[in-house]
Amino acid sequence: MKLDKLIEQTADPDATSNRLQTLLEGEQSAHIIDGFSDEKKSGLVQILGVSRFLANFLNRHPDAVALIGSPYKAQEVNNISNVNDLRLFKYRSLLQITWMDVCNTCPYETVLFSLSHLADTIIQVGHRLVAKKSKAFDSNNDIAIMALGKLGANELNYSSDVDILFVLQDSDDNKRHEMHKFYTQHIRRFCRLLTENTEDGFLYRVDLNLRPWGRSAPLTFSLDEYEEYYQSSKEAWERIAWLRGRFVAGSKDLGTEMVTRLKPFVYHKSLSAEDIDRFFQIKRDMSAQREKEGHWNIKLGAGGIRDIEFFVQMLQIINGGHQPELQLTSTVDVLKKLNQFGFVNDEEITELRESYIFLRRLENRLQMIDEQQTHQLTNDKEKLKQMARMMGYAGESIDEAYADFNNDLILHQHIATKYFDTLLTENADY
Repeated sequence: MKLDKLIEQTADPDATSNRLQTLLEGEQSAHIIDGFSDEKKSGLVQILGVSRFLANFLNRHPDAVALIGSPYKAQEVNNISNVNDLRLFKYRSLLQITWMDVCNTCPYETVLFSLSHLADTIIQVGHRLVAKKSKAFDSNNDIAIMALGKLGANELNYSSDVDILFVLQDSDDNKRHEMHKFYTQHIRRFCRLLTENTEDGFLYRVDLNLRPWGRSAPLTFSLDEYEEYYQSSKEAWERIAWLRGRFVAGSKDLGTEMVTRLKPFVYHKSLSAEDIDRFFQIKRDMSAQREKEGHWNIKLGAGGIRDIEFFVQMLQIINGGHQPELQLTSTVDVLKKLNQFGFVNDEEITELRESYIFLRRLENRLQMIDEQQTHQLTNDKEKLKQMARMMGYAGESIDEAYADFNNDLILHQHIATKYFDTLLTENADY
C-alpha cells in the first residue's frame, strides 16, 4: 500500500512522515508494521498524524504498535501490581481508543464511554494499590469514590481532570476520628499516584473541589454529613453537578446509597421562584464569560459544549422529579429520554446530538495532540486548516477541507447558541 497519499491527507505531512520513519527505523516496530494490512497501515498513519504524545509512546514501547487495529474492550483488570504497569496500561488503552476514534470504527458515544471506562478502571486499580491492610478499616467497604463531571457522565475527554469525591461509612464518635484520619492519608496517597508525572506520562489530573465547601474543606465526609450538607444547600450549581454523580470504586453499596440519598436534593417535584432565579443567574454568569479575543473556547465559548449541556441539564432538572426515566448521567442518554417523553422533538434531538458530538470530537482532537487539557481553538487560519485534516475533512485540497470544516463549525456553533438562548427566557412559564 502506498502511504504517501495517506500522509499527505494528515494535518502536518512532514511531521507524520518523520514519525513513521522513526518507527520504521526500529527493528521491532518495523517488523510489526511490515505485517500490517492496508487498513492497519492507514490507522497507524492517522494516529501519527494527530497525536505527538502517542507517537512518542510508540517509540518508547514499540511492541505496542501491534495494538493498532485492536479496539479497546471494557474489562476488569486484576493483574496490575504497580503504578508503572498501570501507566503502561493507560497508554496502551489510549492507543486503542484513538484508533477507534480517528478511523471512525464506532459511534462517538462509544469512544467517550471507553475513555470513561478506562478512567474508572485506573481509579479502581489505583484505589487497590494504595490501600493499606488494617484490622480496623476495610477500603472495600468503608469508603466509596464518586465521579462527577464528564467522568460521571461517562463522557470523559482524552486529557481531562477527573472530578471525584470520597464518602465514608457512618460510624460512632469513638471510631469516626480515626477513620477520617486513616482515609485522609489514603486519599492523599491515591491522588499522588494518579497525578505523578514521569517520563512515561501520568494517570489523571484530579479535581476534588466539587466536595462541600470546596478546596478548603476536609477530604473526607461521611454519608450522613453529605446528606446533611446538601439538605441545607441552596447552591443551584451543586444540584447540576450531582446530575452526573455516580459510583466508581470502593464500596458499591455505599456509593449506591449516596446517590439514592441525594436524589431528593437534585430532583424536585417542582421548582420554586428561588430555584428559577438561581438558574437564571447561572445562565447570566455563563453569558458573561463567553467571549475571548483571539481564540474560541470549545467548552465555554458562545456556541460551545457547555451551551448544549446546560440546555439538556435544565430540561432534566426541571422534569426529572416527576419523570424518573430522566435521572441518567449521560448527556446523550438524557437527550434520548427527553425525545422519548416529548420534551424535544425528532428534529431537535438530531440537531443537539450532532452538534454535541461534533464539538466533543473537536475538543478531543485538540487534546490528543499533546495530551494537554486545552479547550482553545485558535483563529490562526493555517492551524485551523490542520485541524480540518485532523477532524477527517478530505477535500481536493487543504483549502477545500478547511472550508467544509469551517462551515460545519459555524453551523454547530449556531445550533448550540440557539438552544442556549431559548432556555430560561424572561417570559418563560415554569
